[in-house]
Amino acid sequence: MKKPAKTREELEAAIRLEMEDISELPTDLAISVVPFEDTWKVGIMTEGPQDAGRSEMIEAIADRLRTEFDLKG
Repeated sequence: MKKPAKTREELEAAIRLEMEDISELPTDLAISVVPFEDTWKVGIMTEGPQDAGRSEMIEAIADRLRTEFDLKG
């Protein structure tokens, strides 16, 4: 069954919104959704040292969303 598709911006916003709902950590980082093989992945960019906890949380959210949505062309 084909999954519904969302734009990069919609997926990035969904990740950020969910992260803000479940974490007190600041969201002062750039989240970028990029095409990857036949699906998509998330890139995380921040100034200074990368926070492993935030990165893992974002990756977990993206993993779940990836099962629900394709990236719109």
